[in-house]
Amino acid sequence: MVSTPPRAASRSRGRLAVRLLTIAAVAFVAVSFRDRLPDPGEVWAQMTGAHPGWLIVAVTAEAASMRAYARLIRHLLGAGGAHLTLPRAVAVTYARTAVSNSLPGGQVLSVAYITRQLRLLGATPPLIAATLVLVAVSSTMTFLALGVVALLAEPATRVPVAWSLPVAALAVALAVRFRPRGAAARLADRGRRARSLVEGLRDARAAISLTRGDAVVLPGLALLNWLLDIACLAAVCLAAGVGVGPHTMLLGYVAAKAAGVLALVPGGLGIAELGMAATFAGAGMTGAAAAAVVAIYRLISYWGVLIVGWGAWLTLNVIATAGRPGRRPSR
Repeated sequence: MVSTPPRAASRSRGRLAVRLLTIAAVAFVAVSFRDRLPDPGEVWAQMTGAHPGWLIVAVTAEAASMRAYARLIRHLLGAGGAHLTLPRAVAVTYARTAVSNSLPGGQVLSVAYITRQLRLLGATPPLIAATLVLVAVSSTMTFLALGVVALLAEPATRVPVAWSLPVAALAVALAVRFRPRGAAARLADRGRRARSLVEGLRDARAAISLTRGDAVVLPGLALLNWLLDIACLAAVCLAAGVGVGPHTMLLGYVAAKAAGVLALVPGGLGIAELGMAATFAGAGMTGAAAAAVVAIYRLISYWGVLIVGWGAWLTLNVIATAGRPGRRPSR
């Protein structure tokens, strides 16, 4: 019998507690505000009355967003000497997203899945690790930049954020400069994670030959991935005939993505919808319009990608495998 390390068991209990609290919070909101929830008939009428032309634009933008992410992976693999065709990169990206957004522990499983796929294509383990690290860093940093822009663009949060950013930067600078007594012990665990990230970035630089142009290409593709996803949401708003300011749309998008990640629910299901709808409703959008916009957007960006992704997974893992010559059993 293999015992579970105390730290791993603590993290597991913490994730379970967060998920239970998330489910309880959603249930509480649904029960407490059931009298103020939009009429399903109004929401359905708004959805079925959406302009088909703008819906096509929304689907195209979402497909382009996934393609940008695939190009980011392909570019890094190419910089490390591995060849991956764009159609194959797109298929792997869809399949990885389906695994990540629909299974418990999907983020870990998706890393294992994409690692296996890239190994089959001949990429070395150091190159795969470097690619995943640089993709994650590029994607996370550009999303944080979008979050700051969203908070600064929103009048209600502009002043507090404008003051808090330099204060936070000053606090970090002072902590690094003077190193308060006892800080090392309190931040030991976080320090280990930071060192792990730094070591990962160092190994990534060793495995991939990056050029000066990559300093623009990598964040550019990561940012393009986010912006095209936001463009999908904007097209959905236009399809539903809803007028919403760019700053409100960006804030709702960032809030939904952040809430989905923090809740540790696969794909942020339920939490992302609640966060986005609450942001739009708080900005003056009617409940029916907010619900219709969020429902259509998630049908495209979550359920649509999920369906295509599992189709790609089936193609890559079942159909393609069946077409390969079988290995002779070893004696």
